[in-house]
Order: sequence, then structure tokens, then C-alpha cells
Amino acid sequence: MPERCWPVLSPDFAAAARRHAGDVLAMLALFVGVSLLAGRVFRFPFDDEIYTLTIGEQYPGLKMLVDLPRADDVHPPLTNFIVNWFEQFGLAVSTMRLISLAMTGLALALFQLLTMWLVARRNGAAAEWPTRLIAVLLFGLCPLAVSQGDAVRWYPQFALLIALLVTLYLAAGNNAARLYSAAALGLAGSVNFLAGPVALAFVIYRYVLQRAFTLRFDAVFWLVTLVFGSLGAYTASVLLWLRRGALHTQLGNGIVRSALTDLLGFFGGDTLGVGLAWLVVPVIAVAALAIVAAVDRKRASDPVHFLLLMLATAALTALPGFAKPRSFLYLAPAMALLLTLYLDRLLRQGHRVAALAMSVLLVAAAVTGAANVGSSVHPFKRAAVIPYGEVLDFVRANRSGRTLVVSTDPVVVYELRSDERSGALCASFFFDTSACFGDAAYDTVVLIRGHNSRSGDVYDRRFEAHVQRVIGDRHKRAALEAGLDKDAALKTRLTGVSLSEHILAVEVYR
Repeated sequence: MPERCWPVLSPDFAAAARRHAGDVLAMLALFVGVSLLAGRVFRFPFDDEIYTLTIGEQYPGLKMLVDLPRADDVHPPLTNFIVNWFEQFGLAVSTMRLISLAMTGLALALFQLLTMWLVARRNGAAAEWPTRLIAVLLFGLCPLAVSQGDAVRWYPQFALLIALLVTLYLAAGNNAARLYSAAALGLAGSVNFLAGPVALAFVIYRYVLQRAFTLRFDAVFWLVTLVFGSLGAYTASVLLWLRRGALHTQLGNGIVRSALTDLLGFFGGDTLGVGLAWLVVPVIAVAALAIVAAVDRKRASDPVHFLLLMLATAALTALPGFAKPRSFLYLAPAMALLLTLYLDRLLRQGHRVAALAMSVLLVAAAVTGAANVGSSVHPFKRAAVIPYGEVLDFVRANRSGRTLVVSTDPVVVYELRSDERSGALCASFFFDTSACFGDAAYDTVVLIRGHNSRSGDVYDRRFEAHVQRVIGDRHKRAALEAGLDKDAALKTRLTGVSLSEHILAVEVYR
């Protein structure tokens, strides 16, 4: 009988999906509820989001697909193009975040169903209620998904595409259906270059572990991947031939520093700073046990091995110094899957106390991570906990007459756009907005300073020289210190970068 060409999932996976549909709905309700309670969706943007939201002003429409890789970004342009299209369609930023949250939720749902399917395959029976409850909690409270799942960036899109790749390949009913996973892999390559490590994991799994090479299937598979991944291939060629130096902005943090940063950020949800790293250590230990337990030495083609290879190839990115754990959102559901399988095994083996203790530990760490999203004195990323509402209210309350705002923080400049339209205020990120520094006379000058990627001895001296010229003979009339990082001294010792305990300093001169 000829294989059908639509993405038919295997009967046992379809049965697992029907059986656990209620579990998935419970998980999604938990995930969305916790995300909203943690301040996601209806919030201030972060620096990379601002880039995504404003790049369309320079590269509108199809021009972005061709010109952006040649001049500016180091990522394939598909996400920026989609966001720009959303903006042209009139979608509010909060609506875009809801779409991102939905993408992340769907990725979690697919991996949760994969988990239930794998449990049934391994045990010969459907998952029992303790395992089902554990899955709902671990997926619904997934720390990195809660903190980054609503981002107007490429992470949610990439996470969904990788979830589709894994599901369509592992749980497909036939080879024709598996070809749809090639489209997901290709689109992932047009979203981010981390599709490269995923593709490497796929190659090892299919050709080494499964030993499943078939000329006709594989030729079509990689052709489809290349077609859908053409934007990624184009961007990669441009970077390698014309803008090789731009790659250094993403790398070069050192192997040890990158590995430790990625571990803390991944398991701490990109919210727990070094002062709370002790909370992450036991979670990493449990994860290590789950990874070791997932290795099946008798069945090289076990589907779980594909996920283990994805983790391994992602870990290789620490070698050139890649230290951006939020980029690994796509692996967070895979880790939840491995943890659930491990705890289910403990329960099946009668180790109920150990399984309960580990479950409590994992849930407690996840809840702590969610509680620290957006408001922590031990932040993983300092800019993520700046009280922007307080800063903006202070600026607006203390401005008088025509006002110049110079900020080392891009979020403040972005949020003051509405004030600029009145013509009584001009805001500049550093001194980049040349229109603010012509012959205009200002009654008030507001300086907003904090550590930035541009910070450094030479640049800081130049910046301060510009500041003194702008201030002139004005006197400081008001000041505010916003945001608190109690790990600043420890971070300074670890990195050698001088950081103050207060994240932003605001000064008003008239």
C-alpha cells in the first residue's frame, strides 16, 4: 500500500494525544497563568526586543530579507520580517507577545504528548496519575519558558519549529509524513543558526544510531530542508564572506565562563543570578541523573537518543564562547521530557520517596525562578529587573521646558517616543541621535547611566567628555538610583567588569 503524503502521526501517538488532551490543557492553563502572574506579556520591552521592533523602520518589507543580513544583524531575518509584517498589520506589541506565548505553549504541549507516548511505549501501559501530574507541573512551570516564552524575538518561533521537527520525525506514521519535519528544520535554519547543532544531532541519530539512510527519502529530505532554510543559508554566506567580524559579537566568552553561564541561565530560567546559584545546583544534579538514565545501551535507535544528541550538540556551542542561555529555550521542553521519564522510572521501580523529593525540589526551583522574573535583587540579567515605570515617571515629573534625555539604556529611549512627538523632548541612546545635538537649546538635561555593552575605559572617557559639554553650566536638581543588584560586587570579582549595586543612575540638570 503506498504511503500517504500528509503528516499522519503513528496510531499509538494519536491515541496518547487523545488520552492526555486534558493533561495538556491543564499544563497550558498553568503555563499561561504563571507567565501572566510573573509579569509577562503586559510589560516593558527588553533591549533585543527593541531591536526587533524597530529594525523594520530601516529595512521595510522585502528589503529586510536581502539587505539586513548584508548590513546589520547576525541572525537570519525571518523573525524580524514576520514581526515587521505584524507591525504593518497593526498588531500591538502585547498581542505579539501573546502570539509568542502561544508558540511556546504549543512547543511545550508537543513535548508533553511525546513524553506520555514514550512512557506508554516503555512501560507497555499508559502513564499513571503521579507521572501525569509531574508532567503537568514540570512543563507548566518550565522556568525558561516562563521567563522567555513571550519574547518578541526568535526564541519562541525556533522552539515551536524544533518541537514540530522532533514530533513529526519521531512520531510520524510513515516516511512520507516524516518529510514534513524537513520543512520544520529548514524554517528553523531561517530563524537562527542554532538549527546547525540540531541538524548535526539529527544526522548522527538517523545515520549512525538508526542506520536509516535511504537515497530517495534523504535526497528529498535535505532538498526540502535547503529550500525552507534558504534565508539561513544566504545569511550564513554573507557573514562568512562579507561580515566575518560580526560573528565575534556572539562568541568569545571563554569555554568555562560560557558553560557556567549557560548552565545557570538554562536551569535558572534566565532569572536567578549568581547569588541564587545554589538553588540551581541540585536541579542540575537531578538533570544529570535523568540524562544518564535515558541512555539505552541495548537500543541505539531509541527516540530519546535524538533529544540527548540535541543537548550534546548544543553544549558544544560553549567551545567558541557562546553564552546566551535564553537562546536554548527550544531545549527546555526536551529537558522537562527527560526529567519526567526519569521520575516515572523511579516510581515504577518503587523509589517513591526519592521521586517525590526530586519532584518537590524541581517544582520549588521553578516557582522560585518564576517569582524572580522581572523583580529580583539577585538578577541573572541586570537590565531585566530595572523598574522602568519608576524611571519614566521620575523623568516626566522632573522635566521642565524643552528637555534632552541621554540614556545608556535603550528601553528608556524607546518608551519616551510618545513624549518626543510633542516636540518638547528629544531622547538619544548614548549620543547616537544626531538630531538631538544640533543648535537646539534645552531647559532640562536628563542623564540616565548604567553599565552597557559599550562600556569600557576608552569609551567611558569619551562619553563623559560629551556629557560635560551637554550639561554645560547647569546644576543637578534631582537624582534617582533605580534597580538593585546585590550580586554586583561578586560579579565584578568574577568578571573583572566594574558594576555598581544600583543598575541605573538618573540625574536631572537645569
